[in-house]
Amino acid sequence: MAPCAALVTGSIPMVASRWTGRLTTIRVRLTVLAVVTVGIGLAAGGIIVLILVRHSLTVIAENDANQRARDTVTLLAHGGSAQISPAAAKDGAVVQIVNRAGRVVAASEQLRGQGPLLSRWPDAGAQRATLRHPPFGDGADYLVVGLATTVSGEPMAVYAARSLDPVSEGVEATTSALALAVPALLVVVAGTSWLLVGRALRPVEAMRSQVAAITASELDRRVPEPALQDELGRLAHTMNAMLTRLQDAHDRQREFVGDAAHELRSPLAAILTQLEVGLAHPKDTDWVKLARDLHREGSRLDRLTDELLALARAEGDTPQPNLEWVDLDELVLIEVDAVRARAKVTVELSPFSAARLSGRPDELRGVVRNLLDNAERHAESAITVGLSCDGEVAELVVADDGDGIPPQYRERVFDRFFRLQAARDRDSGGSGLGLAIVRDVVEGYGGQVRIAPSASGAEFHVRIPLNTSEPAD
Repeated sequence: MAPCAALVTGSIPMVASRWTGRLTTIRVRLTVLAVVTVGIGLAAGGIIVLILVRHSLTVIAENDANQRARDTVTLLAHGGSAQISPAAAKDGAVVQIVNRAGRVVAASEQLRGQGPLLSRWPDAGAQRATLRHPPFGDGADYLVVGLATTVSGEPMAVYAARSLDPVSEGVEATTSALALAVPALLVVVAGTSWLLVGRALRPVEAMRSQVAAITASELDRRVPEPALQDELGRLAHTMNAMLTRLQDAHDRQREFVGDAAHELRSPLAAILTQLEVGLAHPKDTDWVKLARDLHREGSRLDRLTDELLALARAEGDTPQPNLEWVDLDELVLIEVDAVRARAKVTVELSPFSAARLSGRPDELRGVVRNLLDNAERHAESAITVGLSCDGEVAELVVADDGDGIPPQYRERVFDRFFRLQAARDRDSGGSGLGLAIVRDVVEGYGGQVRIAPSASGAEFHVRIPLNTSEPAD
């Protein structure tokens, strides 16, 4: 018995959790919301209907009593005798005639032996009152209307009473009808809402199932897009666009990791090979030359690592240092002096003007340095550097007199690790990351970099918007 009891006890929370999960679905919540909203509306409408029905039937009863009183007054005014008791009408109205002294001089059959229906004399106009459970009739409430008149020179009051039992019966009938109609309508609303919400959420479930089936190796799959371009259609389109971006980022990351590993393997392999040869033949090894070679490969490895980190910072979501005012012309002059100091090529500044913007000095210095290093590596003898500012955008132009870049490669040179065929030698061609860093940094500032058509050599144009807001301290 104990194992069975434990099994039943353990299954109860599982079933409860399953039902709780079902009750928290959007379909259930929207259905309940629709039923509650419609139920509140029907309840409010039902109350209004009952009020209107009661008011309408009460007005009818009042009009009947008022008309009966006026008919009696008219009869008395045309010579009718106050001693003649008005006959009871078929609709249940009763009439009573009272003199000024408060004595009942005539009354309907049901009112025999009853005192005046109203205690106050109707001086001007009609007097209206409701009698709660009077001693005559069937115990129902009566609505009384009183009118003043004169019979043979003697003032008289005519009281006509109308039973309010039809009002109660009408309200009860309306209440019974609403008690049957409202639950039926709520059932219809619940069923309709359940079906409509389920049909509306069917594309969402299809998208959820598709997204749940997508793995890191299947990022090329897409969610189905509904034919209608409504909210769900735009959601599906947005999700597919997101999946496209994720696939592109995944492909770039995989390519980046592979290329980085390949690029890092080369200097490491060179270092290990030279060390193994030196250790295998220590007496025949020129250790000073070996140290120079290892230092060169280590420097190359260090620069490649720095470029990889710079590229990761430019593309990543890691926090960046606060912006500060940067004189771009000063950074350009510092890097130009460094190129001139190496004396491999000549550098001309034309045209050249001041430009100040809010940014990060290390990033902007890296942009200028990479452009100048690339120009120095491919120039035959001269580099031209220009800097201009139109008040909104600073434009840096770096041109060389080398072989230039074929049109079909003017976009690909900004890809990571891409080298032109003429610059495949790593010792002279660089790592292939400089221009990729330039593009990512410039686009991070909302600018753009492009290669302009040139008769000879390559001409890079970098446009960076001038951020006029005050940088953070």
